[in-house]
Amino acid sequence: MIAIVVLGMHRSGTSCLAGMLAAAGLASAGEVVRNWDNARGHHEMLDAIRLDEAVLAHSGGHWLSPPATVRWTDAHAEARDQLLRARIDGRPALIKDPRALLVLPFWRASSVAFRAVGIVRHPLAAARSLEAWRETPLASGIALWLAHNRVLEADRARHHYALVDFDAPAREMIDAVRAAFPDAGEAALAAAYEAQLVHHDADDAPEVPGLDDARALHARLLEPSRTPRRTAFPRAELAAFAQRLAARDLHSALAHARAAIALVADAAAVIVPIVTSLVRAHAVVEAEVVIAEHASRLDAGLAELLRGKVLLAAGDAATAVRHLEAACARPSPYFQARQLLPQALRGVGRHAEARAALAGLAREALYPHGPLSTLAEWSWLDGERSVALEEMQHAIDAAPLRRRGRLRARRAQWLNQQGDQHAARAELLQAIDEDPGYLRTRELLARMC
Repeated sequence: MIAIVVLGMHRSGTSCLAGMLAAAGLASAGEVVRNWDNARGHHEMLDAIRLDEAVLAHSGGHWLSPPATVRWTDAHAEARDQLLRARIDGRPALIKDPRALLVLPFWRASSVAFRAVGIVRHPLAAARSLEAWRETPLASGIALWLAHNRVLEADRARHHYALVDFDAPAREMIDAVRAAFPDAGEAALAAAYEAQLVHHDADDAPEVPGLDDARALHARLLEPSRTPRRTAFPRAELAAFAQRLAARDLHSALAHARAAIALVADAAAVIVPIVTSLVRAHAVVEAEVVIAEHASRLDAGLAELLRGKVLLAAGDAATAVRHLEAACARPSPYFQARQLLPQALRGVGRHAEARAALAGLAREALYPHGPLSTLAEWSWLDGERSVALEEMQHAIDAAPLRRRGRLRARRAQWLNQQGDQHAARAELLQAIDEDPGYLRTRELLARMC
């Protein structure tokens, strides 16, 4: 058996498909990491994602900005081939990362054989999910959908592999996976697929640049007769909730929130964005009400995570710690619980534990420069100046070039405070060279002259 590579746009069912393949014993991505936007786990190999990120950066792009030409080094190619040859849990590697489509020439250049399978979702549904997930504007989401799926269309024309329709009903999707992988047991596939976690959100289309082109591409990728048949996402109720929340009519906002939650089988898909919006609007009491009213419909770990998030936002770090520790103690804890726990620990004065938890998180994070830079800030505040400088250097080393300016500028400020103006100036000059778009670096350099 050879590695399986799942190809599809973000928010398009790649995790669902990868989970079905893993459940059927066809391949494995290793330990599953759960997030609150994906309760069943992403089934992603961190090494594969970091490799795709490295190739994107080497090519002058990133996951939101596809490069014009894909370039890679011999070291990248060696790492790729090792991943494709890997055996994980005694099974072939399962490589699932939407970024792979943006660097697909890199993967196709391998001499190691692999099997590809594609998956597609209606462009508006994918873009709306991306908007809810990352606050990506709809137009940008549609452009990203086109960039990924144009590659998918061209690659399938050359290599003729199966394409799964994520908007199809459960029975059709399971049948499509079995047709592509006859060795997959139907019971295992069905058990891994949870219809209530899948939502159709392609109705009431607004005017969005590129949407007509995306619809045409979607139609070419799928059968012309194929139409979505899922229960519609409660967009109207959520829009009314957002409108009333913005007007600070919290009573009406809660009424619309409850109505939206009542319309879906997967309560978490609606409760998480509602609670997040309430926290951002400083409506902490209302957020607690939503969680309390619907806790029985949530995964226990997710309910504890949301309670901890709300309490931390309310300034009650002591109670937040208890809920976040409970969330982290659950099997396969949500990654966000592990992200928030160090902040809560620090909030109650458990500084050493907070730093240790954050250091552990950095080792597993997709973008480790984030927790590493926070760790450095905390060490500096705690008086561990030499440790902070070393940790910030680790953060810089882990960051892509376009993110290094801010980190080097901060390290330069610390060096300057310690009286090492020469080292601070050198740090700022390197920051300008690596990340010229970060303007504050020049401001700091001018002050030192």
